[in-house]
Amino acid sequence: MADLKQVEENVYDSLRQLGLSELEINLYTISLLLGPSSISELAKHLNMPRPNVYKVIAGLEKHGLAKFSEHKKYSRSFTVESPTLVLEKLRQKQEAMSDLGQHLTSAMPDLLALYRQGATPTKIRVLEGKEQFLKIYQQILDEAKDQIEFFGSASDILAFISWEHQREWAKRRVAKKINVRSLVLPGKGVDLIKGVAKEELRELRIFKSASPFTTSFNIFANKVVLWQPKAPLVVLIEDQYIVQMFRSIFYTLYDKAER
Repeated sequence: MADLKQVEENVYDSLRQLGLSELEINLYTISLLLGPSSISELAKHLNMPRPNVYKVIAGLEKHGLAKFSEHKKYSRSFTVESPTLVLEKLRQKQEAMSDLGQHLTSAMPDLLALYRQGATPTKIRVLEGKEQFLKIYQQILDEAKDQIEFFGSASDILAFISWEHQREWAKRRVAKKINVRSLVLPGKGVDLIKGVAKEELRELRIFKSASPFTTSFNIFANKVVLWQPKAPLVVLIEDQYIVQMFRSIFYTLYDKAER
């Protein structure tokens, strides 16, 4: 059986991800342990006045995690919904975030076409063809410092550039001591990457999307490059605000992904 402290930490982290406040989390956890309780009992355990308990309960109700018995409102007992509902709500939120990330990635060319950063210089290059694709692929290692992020379909990239080419690229990267964090879609190439992840200084996580897509992106040296191997097409963007946005999207999904 799992350690109680670890269970409590997992419950706390899950509720925080759902947007609950500290008081709401405390009330949920205490109610989970006590079972159906009166407001007086809850006030005693929470060490707060009864009116404040009702305010916290109202917050839990907004999250759909609170319920009363069928008696008169201010005399009935209070309890919270099962942790299984918390898990379901968490899954729904993660699915929504995954869908958002996918839709945002798909819409990125249109968003970039509308984007303006005023006086801040923004450099965007659109390159076509395999030769240009591979040239930018090598440019990453020429400019990257100590960290690269990758998100997308590793299988489609490998099918385009070849496994052997990727291995040579990885050797150069390792020689320069550049780590890469990869968030990849499930696919044929994933097992190959997993097998050499440690020696290639690669941290790998799996992004289980509702539907597959072929576009990928890398973040490096305050730049982001979008890959579309089916075209083939490369969009190279140099703009700190766009890079910040992509990095935020990446780590939001990376932190929730399967290790």
